[in-house]
Amino acid sequence: MKKPPQVALIIESSGSYGRSILQGIARYISSHYRWSVFLEQHELGAAPPAWLSSSHWDGILCRPTDPVLARRLRRMKVPVVDLNDLYENLKLPWVGSNHQAIGRLGANHLLERGFRHFAFCGFSKELWAVQRRNGFCAIMEKENLPVPVYESLWRGSGVPRWDLEIEHIGRWLNDLPKPIGVMACNDARALHLLDACHQAGILVPEEVAVIGVDNEEIFCELCNPPLSSVAPDTERIGYQAAELLDKLMSGQSIPGRRILIDPVRVVTRRSSDTLAIKDPKVAAAIRFISDQALHGCTVTDVIKFAGVSRSFLERRFRQHLKRSPQAEIRRVQIGRIKQLLTETDFTLERISELSGFEHPEYMSVVFKRLAGQTPGQYRTQMRPSFNKSISPKK
Repeated sequence: MKKPPQVALIIESSGSYGRSILQGIARYISSHYRWSVFLEQHELGAAPPAWLSSSHWDGILCRPTDPVLARRLRRMKVPVVDLNDLYENLKLPWVGSNHQAIGRLGANHLLERGFRHFAFCGFSKELWAVQRRNGFCAIMEKENLPVPVYESLWRGSGVPRWDLEIEHIGRWLNDLPKPIGVMACNDARALHLLDACHQAGILVPEEVAVIGVDNEEIFCELCNPPLSSVAPDTERIGYQAAELLDKLMSGQSIPGRRILIDPVRVVTRRSSDTLAIKDPKVAAAIRFISDQALHGCTVTDVIKFAGVSRSFLERRFRQHLKRSPQAEIRRVQIGRIKQLLTETDFTLERISELSGFEHPEYMSVVFKRLAGQTPGQYRTQMRPSFNKSISPKK
């Protein structure tokens, strides 16, 4: 009987990001072939375990990869999939988050709430943070909107003292126009923003709306106010990394393969759950749509609620949001459909009920027109590795 492959998992288990990657790996293994897995609990940034070089491995999945370790792994002549977010072009097959897409998603989240002033708060000299910043700024450049940026070191001897850092961020925020939407490069940086706002007497989200990244749920709920956050698809990263490693261990040649995994969605909480629109009629209409779009409201319902004419509402919506009331209804509905397609196994009939459509056929037509693909195609795209298997090994 053929022995299961021995696979070393050099992935931190101390944080939710690494644990979610491990969950995706476990999901792949449970639905395919058993591996003999070696895993040692450690934090992100810890040195590779001593046992990495003491045994023969059939494959390695590695997160703390740097140029020195990458050379060491290549010399081992073992199939390796790199999962690091700090270095590019380490000449190993790689799977990881599409950080620019994360930045773009955060930017669009704030744009959809009517903000016309934006800023970004990140960490300097961190590849993942810089890529998230670049994605955010790229969206704003298309809108001809400037993006003030605050960055400081995250690691090393030059890291500023925490209390002084909060003071610096507070002064930076005070000098920015209000209301403003600010994206932080991760949830920890977003907490710095919230602390700075609190100390400076700045209202969140009324004056400064804040969005982070990584969606560490307990952390985000404990923030004051609860923190909105972009949710990366970390479980899918783990699943596809395991799938790629399995192909490499079976003898397939995939040199230099890079797989970018898009984020899932923005999880909206109180820190950005606001509308930066001074027009009371438009603000009321948008709030009504937010509350009623998933119950099948129409533009006529919105007009009756707002007490204005259709032409007035259309004109003001385009002035403040650059889209029509009907487009706003569809935006809310499509967002809900995407969430349900990604996070549940509900039928299209059930999804149509929960997103404000009477008939799943019409929902599918609208979704394809606005999303560019059918609901089934979108579900497969967002969870491809969970819905397919590879051919059995010989």
